[in-house]
Amino acid sequence: MVRISDVTVKDEQLYWDHRFKRHAIKLLPGDFDVVDGDQMLVTVLGSCIAACIRDNKNGIGGMNHFLLPTEKINGRAKRYLDYESEATRYGDLAMEQLINKIIAMGGKRENLEAKIFGGAKMFTASLSDIGSQNIAFVTEYLKIEKILVAKNDTAGINARKVYYIPATGDVFLKRITRTNNNTIELRERRYMSEANAARTTAQISFFD
Repeated sequence: MVRISDVTVKDEQLYWDHRFKRHAIKLLPGDFDVVDGDQMLVTVLGSCIAACIRDNKNGIGGMNHFLLPTEKINGRAKRYLDYESEATRYGDLAMEQLINKIIAMGGKRENLEAKIFGGAKMFTASLSDIGSQNIAFVTEYLKIEKILVAKNDTAGINARKVYYIPATGDVFLKRITRTNNNTIELRERRYMSEANAARTTAQISFFD
């Protein structure tokens, strides 16, 4: 394993992208990372959300990838004191951890801007529209935190692959329109099942 900034990244998540001519870090569901160099962050989204947040003055920024807005027990949001023991698969923790790490690395809250992606309706009618719940959560969260949303590409029915370069704020988006939606649904069902059962991040990649 290697470390990028202050976040541990597994070797298989770090690679050289020949097209973009830079090192890239692949984020899986429940992951987040912050960089202060020219690395690129990459993830693939179905109903999940990725928030790309950066200090637009010094370029320090990062991305998260969360599956659900929050974990609730008896209708109340669950809070964790030991973040290392609970994956940031939930939006409230994923957003808090991402913003805190950016600030810890030198970013200033007043300079933060966000770009949000994902929240597609990938599930059949038999399941609730998790994508719309995720969109509503992240939109309200950023509003409360008074963080400018510079780009919003959410909802719809297609998966997305997002390439984000915090140093410049550039985002490259690929819509995945030919992927078998039933396969995506099965994978997201499986991840939710494992997320409910596990106390650590399930290392599942939705797409190759």
